[in-house]
Amino acid sequence: MTIETFILPVDCSLRSIRPLHAEMAAAFQAEGDLTLDCSALATCDLTVAQLLVSATRTAATTGRTLRLAAVPAALATVLARAGLALSPAADRLLISEV
Repeated sequence: MTIETFILPVDCSLRSIRPLHAEMAAAFQAEGDLTLDCSALATCDLTVAQLLVSATRTAATTGRTLRLAAVPAALATVLARAGLALSPAADRLLISEV
């Protein structure tokens, strides 16, 4: 199975999320699993957490895996504030279905 890598931009906040959403949707059109390279990310807010939840659910419903790479402290903090957790290896978003 192939793995597509998608590089998140420096700014993953409300002002940049619409084009980012469209780009990620296009990335999901490719076959195989998807890795989000977060190494360039410097600015983020709750909207990126919402986007990652949506992407994680889309991956799960299509039988694919969504992995995160190089998660910066800023993103980890936003995810924690949103009540979300990263896997112990910090390579996947953990979502509990309640």
